Order: sequence, then structure tokens, then C-alpha cells
Amino acid sequence: MKLKKTGFVLMSLILLLTMMPAMTSAASKLSIVVEVNGNLISFPDAKPFMDKSNRVQVPVRFVSEALGAEVGWDSKSKQVTVEMGEDTIVLTMGKKAYTVNGQTKQMDTVAQQKQNRTFVPLRFVSEALGAKVIWHKDLYSVEILTGLAAVQEEKKDDKVDDTADDATSTLPKYIEDSWGIKRRIEGETQKKTLEGFSFYDSYNSGLGVSSHLVDGKDLMFLQPKIHFDRDGVDYNKQVKDLDELLRQKIDSETVDKIMKYVKQKTEREDILEAKEFSDKVYGIQVESRYWGNIVVSIWYK
Repeated sequence: MKLKKTGFVLMSLILLLTMMPAMTSAASKLSIVVEVNGNLISFPDAKPFMDKSNRVQVPVRFVSEALGAEVGWDSKSKQVTVEMGEDTIVLTMGKKAYTVNGQTKQMDTVAQQKQNRTFVPLRFVSEALGAKVIWHKDLYSVEILTGLAAVQEEKKDDKVDDTADDATSTLPKYIEDSWGIKRRIEGETQKKTLEGFSFYDSYNSGLGVSSHLVDGKDLMFLQPKIHFDRDGVDYNKQVKDLDELLRQKIDSETVDKIMKYVKQKTEREDILEAKEFSDKVYGIQVESRYWGNIVVSIWYK
């Protein structure tokens, strides 16, 4: 009787071990689904995958074929260049810093090479090209909207918190431009608040502030810019507005150093090499190219 039981157990173990490779194989075939404006994208060889930072990585060929961008690769510098319309993105393998139209930004992941293929973070590249990216966790799928579809989704899913605005104020909460983008204009709208900073998208002085919601550390979320390329801008007032904005959250001694460096450029011809500053919480970079604007990027350390 014991012999029969032992034989039954052994047979069960053998059957289980025989089934395991098939089960593992089936699980490994589970892949991330990507749709662009409702069209399912096929990945015949190199498949999208989720990296260690929980970001979806896609083969760079996807960017050119599905989004209509031109992609270049520099093997010497290990850089990928993505161009579409007036937008140019440059990513370096293994680096969190990347540039959009010459402005340095930060990702919470990196572009990488896998199985002799180049992969790029889908969200950062797509959004830099003006697309809207939606992750459906339950479906293990990514939805990408471009053009008018992206604008309409942004209107429907606007994440700016308007509940803190004074309901008795006669000022509008924001101004929506012809592209459907909601902007805060000094003197015409109320300020917006993000990560403890209170600011306008556009100041009367000419100072502009780009922003986006963030989740986690080491990600750029605020980018003030002193403009030289607009009519009617006031350099000194832009400097003052920038100083006041930075002092809201950044250590005063650090702001002093930042502003001292910023003030080294007073004309469009001046150049500010990219220079980083930091306090206990934030990392800040100041940079300006020849004939360019002064760009200040702020991220969590």
C-alpha cells in the first residue's frame, strides 16, 4: 500500500515538472499592448517591456514608424536623436538627463540597449513630442493620443487643481489658448501651485514657467525661463520674478548662488554653460546657449 502511495506521489511530481515549462512559457508571452489613436501597434521582433523603474520601454523604431518622427543614432556618443516637426529630443544611453529642443530635463529611468536593440522610455519621448500617454494597469496596455485627440483628452482629464481658487474672485482660473492648453497669466488669471511653488505660466515681465505633475524623486517638474526672444520683455523684472519664485522653497544661500550665475547673462549673445546647484531637497540647473534664453530646471534630488 505504501509502495502504491509512493508511486502516486512520484508520478504527480513528474507530471507537475513536465507542465511547469509550458506554464512558464505561456507567462513569458504576456506582452505590453500599445495603441496609437486607437490603432494597435505590432512589434514583430523586439517587444516593449517594463524596466526596473516601472517605465515602459519600446524599441526606438516604434517612435519613427508609429509616431512619424525621424530617428538618428550616434554610436560614438551613444545618443539617440528624435526629430518631429520643430521638436528635437536627444537621449544618451544609461543617462537620466536628456534634452528637448536644447533644454535639459530629467527622467526617472534611462534609455538602454537590449539584445542589440535600442529602447527608449515611451512616456518621456511621446510626451516630449506633444502626445498624451495613458497607462491602463489592468489591461497591461499603453494608449497614446496625438494631435487633436491629445488636446481633447487633456481638456477632459485636466489635472490642475482649481479647488483652491477663490470662488469670489472675478479673475478667471486660467486662459485656454487656441491649442486648448490652459495657462495662468499674471494679472488676468490666478496663480497655480505645484509641489509647493506658486507661479504663473506667463509673467508680465516676460518670465515663462513650464511645469508638469510628478511622481517620485529625481524628476524635473518646474522650468522657469528668462526670455530674450519676445517683444516687450523686461530683463531686470524677469530676474526679480525668478528670484521670488525660487525663494519660495529653495534654500536662500543656494538661490543667491543661482541668481549670481543667472545675472552673468544680460544679452542674448552671452553664454551660460550648464551649471548645477543644489540644497538639501532640490537640484537646479542653469543654462543658456548663444542667442538663447536662460533656462532654469528644478527637480527633486
